[in-house]
Amino acid sequence: MRAILPILFALLLVNASIAAEVSATRLDGSTVAGELQVWDDKQAVIRTSDGEQQIDDDELLSLRWLPEAPDMGDPATTPSQVELTDGSRLPVSDFQSKDARANVTLVVPAATREQSLIIARKQLAAVHLQPLDPTLTEQWREIRELKPAADVLVLLKKDGKSLDYVEGVLGNVTPKKIEFELDGDAVRIDRERVAGFIYFRREESSQPEPRFVVHSRGGLQANVAHAHLADDTVRLTTTSGVEFQWPLDDVYLADFSAGKLVCLSDLEPASENWTPLVGLPANAALAAEYGKVRRNRSAHGGPLTLASPDDLLSADGRMRTYNKGLAIRSRTELVYRLPAGYRRLNAVAGIDPSARSSGNVRLEILGDDRPLLETEVAGNDAPHTIDLDIAGVKRLKIIVDFGKNLDTGDWLNLCDLRIVK
Repeated sequence: MRAILPILFALLLVNASIAAEVSATRLDGSTVAGELQVWDDKQAVIRTSDGEQQIDDDELLSLRWLPEAPDMGDPATTPSQVELTDGSRLPVSDFQSKDARANVTLVVPAATREQSLIIARKQLAAVHLQPLDPTLTEQWREIRELKPAADVLVLLKKDGKSLDYVEGVLGNVTPKKIEFELDGDAVRIDRERVAGFIYFRREESSQPEPRFVVHSRGGLQANVAHAHLADDTVRLTTTSGVEFQWPLDDVYLADFSAGKLVCLSDLEPASENWTPLVGLPANAALAAEYGKVRRNRSAHGGPLTLASPDDLLSADGRMRTYNKGLAIRSRTELVYRLPAGYRRLNAVAGIDPSARSSGNVRLEILGDDRPLLETEVAGNDAPHTIDLDIAGVKRLKIIVDFGKNLDTGDWLNLCDLRIVK
């Protein structure tokens, strides 16, 4: 038995030191997969089969853990949460406040004990005091986007099936009551009647750009200024200065793209012109809508997809789905004014799989009227990977022109279309 104990102890140490499996993507699109060893304000260090790989913070685009996205299913309610002035959202099980401070209890998955925080009132933007029925989400969003002249108290009406709000001055929040000054009169409202509240800010809070945004399966979305990996926990400090810990195995994404990458589908073009092969009558408004560029969706309303011929001919018809990009009809000309400091334009281009048998277009990309790319894209081609130097370019023009089959099946998907610093 004594001989076995040291072996068991050694195995426990090994298991305790197993690092998180992660896939890191650099700005140039290359990836590194392995065990996350170090994660701090300067770098991520990943142990791979070829040794340790160090990726500096300014070269990181994302860190992803499997599964890549949470299986949210069809949630019955929107959970209680605290929204900070920097845009971070923290899932909570309790919120109480007195004077200039709030006591918050975080809902931390798999934690052995609840995590309590003290947050200054000036760091708070809004509070979902209790879970909301999904049918109320849009009402909450509309109230949240108001520009009130005072604090806003959001009330549950019609047995929790509707929301209403009043403006006034928010006081202390206790386990039973919400103190509120309405038209100069102090009232104490039963907490169970209150959906949440929004703190008045005389002007928009100026926050530094986050280094990255953490997304967790437990509902955390944090705009992070500082991070430090400690065993199986990551210590986070938001850009508004709130500090807390979170279990690493609940994190599925650290998004470093803010300030480094812009998706063109998130930008408004300076101009967009579609010229159909056959001219349309002046009153053909519905037909004119058909040729407009689709953002982050296909020509037919579904997700953007691309596939190589081998994938399309396989038994299961595998296709890759993209969250971001443009679906463009021939003949279309798009012009974008680019923000300064971006060096590369990246995309994956291909004909929409629904039109692979006939689609054929000419794709041209110009920077300040200088040709950067001229190529043919056909439906039976594998997707084209695009990587262009746009350093110093102020005006980007994308032209999708008629190909060999005139305009038959001419829907080009430009997926993951983005500019990168």
